[in-house]
Amino acid sequence: MTASAYRGLGDIIVTARPFDEYVAMFDLTDADLLGGPALDCPAGASGFAHGARARGADVTAVDPEYAEPHADLVERARRDTVFGNEYVRDHPDTYVWGFFHDLDDHRARRLGAVDSFDADRRAHPDRYVAGGLPGLPFDDDAFALVLSSHLLFVYPDHFDAAAHLAAVIELARVASGEVRIFPLVDTTTARWPGLDALRRDLAAQGHASEVRSVPYEFIRGGVAMLVVDGSASSGG
Repeated sequence: MTASAYRGLGDIIVTARPFDEYVAMFDLTDADLLGGPALDCPAGASGFAHGARARGADVTAVDPEYAEPHADLVERARRDTVFGNEYVRDHPDTYVWGFFHDLDDHRARRLGAVDSFDADRRAHPDRYVAGGLPGLPFDDDAFALVLSSHLLFVYPDHFDAAAHLAAVIELARVASGEVRIFPLVDTTTARWPGLDALRRDLAAQGHASEVRSVPYEFIRGGVAMLVVDGSASSGG
């Protein structure tokens, strides 16, 4: 399948979301943030680690794109952020204005996240690890909380059901607590059709899950996350 045949946004882009957007997307509380080490996977060029660390949290960001030279990645993230903003402009019926006030606010806050990522990775390079699903370079149960946004379920033409299951199992392996995955719809607003089967497969491997509402909506209908119990991960 060629890139032009992909639905919605198309190819996977490097996204940049600010800390407060993560808080809303994942319905994060201070207890969540300060309850133990957290993992952002894939983190892209988000400002989450920077914002969370400023509040006393212990956050590691992981992304395969961190193998790229940092300056090149930052420039790519800025280009992808502008591309994403233009996509939103061209698909007005797909998005809901609330968290973001308008297109200018969306662009400014996302570009601000790139700046936060740039500064924080330069200051704390050891907290940004090159790696990707389904083979993360971390020990079992290494993180009390694992967050994963805008990869699984969002790009269904890139990943089949088996790839989704392998990715979620790997996220659960490195989690001693919850794995939270957001959103459950793609960039055409379609809910991923394999979600119920995925949850059954997770349950068969000892991982309870639930669909939990969040106080955030940007992609229309993207108002819930999948929460997976990682506590069974070390037991096989």
